[in-house]
Amino acid sequence: MFSFVARQAIFDANMNTVGYELLFRDSMTNRFPDVTAEYATAQIIVEQFLGAPLGRLKEYSTIFVNFPYELLIQGVAETLPKDRVIIEILETASPTPQLLKTVKQLSMHGFRIALDDFSLDDTWNAFLPYISIIKFDVREYTLQEISSYIAQKSQRLKNIILLAEKIETEEEYTAYKNLGCTLFQGHLFSKPVIHAANKLIQNQAITLKLIKEVNADAPDFGKIEALLKQDLALSFKIMRYAQNIAFNAKGIKNFRSQSLKDIIYYLGTNELRRFVLVSCLTSVNKVKTDDIYHQSLVRARFCELASAHSFSRHAADDAFIVGLFSQLDTIFEMPMTDLINQIDVSVNVMMALKEKSGPLYPWLQLIELYENHRWEEVSALSHRLGFNRSVVADLIKTATKWVNDIPVGRS
Repeated sequence: MFSFVARQAIFDANMNTVGYELLFRDSMTNRFPDVTAEYATAQIIVEQFLGAPLGRLKEYSTIFVNFPYELLIQGVAETLPKDRVIIEILETASPTPQLLKTVKQLSMHGFRIALDDFSLDDTWNAFLPYISIIKFDVREYTLQEISSYIAQKSQRLKNIILLAEKIETEEEYTAYKNLGCTLFQGHLFSKPVIHAANKLIQNQAITLKLIKEVNADAPDFGKIEALLKQDLALSFKIMRYAQNIAFNAKGIKNFRSQSLKDIIYYLGTNELRRFVLVSCLTSVNKVKTDDIYHQSLVRARFCELASAHSFSRHAADDAFIVGLFSQLDTIFEMPMTDLINQIDVSVNVMMALKEKSGPLYPWLQLIELYENHRWEEVSALSHRLGFNRSVVADLIKTATKWVNDIPVGRS
């Protein structure tokens, strides 16, 4: 399965690329599909910020994401990394008191906000102190109308960057540059370019159960942890989500969580519900879990069971993550180093996955040897770890049964 997004570059007056606007696509056809704005934005968040590693976006300095009214009011914008994202208020949004309150809060928390395709009158005056960028649609308004607005609002706009979008000719570029615009977007410079990437597929039955549990009157964090551990996609996404929340709330860039349980308690009920809103409700699908997902879950459970014989419960939690994420590089077709840098895991997990070393790696190595029927090496490594080969076989059998018992499809 692939995710699709069109990226349109944004340039400064010297034709340097300063960022990109992300535009939702559902195929290689370069047009907006017949979906709601809410669905499109939610999919972009899930696929580009939670499901797909930011290693694919290294060329970006700034990322513009369109937000419709409802998702802004629900606080979904706060789940994105504020150091990289500009929140773009869609033209369909109405300047209500509730939206103004949301925009003030986003600005107070350090988010940059762009006003896009808005009416050139006094309707949005109260929002201007909290706006970082104004985008003028040169196809919607004439040069004279835009010039008049800028002149009338000169004092209010003095700290706001002006961007001219849908520029198609050199004459338009020169005219709006002379008008005071310092950022530019349009087909003259760059058309939207579609990118396709592998994406993580959630188990539908586990997703539905998670939605139900998280939205219960008194969510059971133990049950939530158990559900997350049964799904590779959800585990990876909630780690990415927690990383964004930790950075946005406390400026923490190296949030080294020790386990899924730690993340659940760190987020708390309200953030878990928002995670469900963003990730789960837009990602229910009928695609069956791939063999590689099944194998990753078996590895995770085996590493957890095996390490529990030798280390602490905490180490077993880390060992589970090592097994679960051991094939992310194959799923995404990207180097493991780039992938692991996008989530916050313990040093031992990082060593095992990136460097194939450290105290947790032998458990992953053991099951990889077993999968490849390298029996002599299995026996030798098992002996060094204090097992015999029959115990390894029993643990793999137990792990496989645990995975096979995970429901697939609608429950």
